[in-house]
Amino acid sequence: MPDTLIDLEDALTVLHGAQGVLFDFNGTLSLDEDLVGRLYADAAEELCGIELGWEEYERRFVGISDLEICAALSHGDARLADRILGHMCSAYAREVSEQPRIPAAHVELVRRLADAGIEVGVVTGTVRRLLEPALATTGLDSVVKATVCCEDVAAGKPSPEGFLRGAALLGVSPERTVVVEDSHAGIGAAHAAGMACILVGPLADNAPRGTHPVGDLAALVR
Repeated sequence: MPDTLIDLEDALTVLHGAQGVLFDFNGTLSLDEDLVGRLYADAAEELCGIELGWEEYERRFVGISDLEICAALSHGDARLADRILGHMCSAYAREVSEQPRIPAAHVELVRRLADAGIEVGVVTGTVRRLLEPALATTGLDSVVKATVCCEDVAAGKPSPEGFLRGAALLGVSPERTVVVEDSHAGIGAAHAAGMACILVGPLADNAPRGTHPVGDLAALVR
């Protein structure tokens, strides 16, 4: 099994040796955790009459699926959970159409990987109707060859199911697949899938390895 976390010095070699790269979405490919947290707070207040601050959102919900978040906020009321999700998806689509949250450097990285013959996919705990508009705003919908959303799996991260399904859809072997992630759950899922993992985002600030933003990787892949 490969070392789970890859440091910056090894990232270029690992990426060029990969058959496929699977990106997490929220907080990784898309720098939008603040937006997602705000929109869930709005939905919680408007539809549930509860206050959801950033610290609570970060502690309880970062790294788990939208379906799990909505179920938790609705206390298991399926109809209310659907309303929360619909509110979230509509608001998110409006926001990213006006201000895309996938930075240009991230778009460039995905394109360079694809140009190098590496298959690229997204494995995310979000729902498809939230993911697809965001990819479309940056043109990545024509570059990303496989997407696995929370509706597509029986168990979310840290289960390896999503990453293994993503590799299968890309037609690549797990041991030649690299994951780019920002959460403990994602790291656990990559490890369980037998895939190397490049850690990005706030967690990387205190990690001895994989301590670099996604944009920095674009300069390595030429």
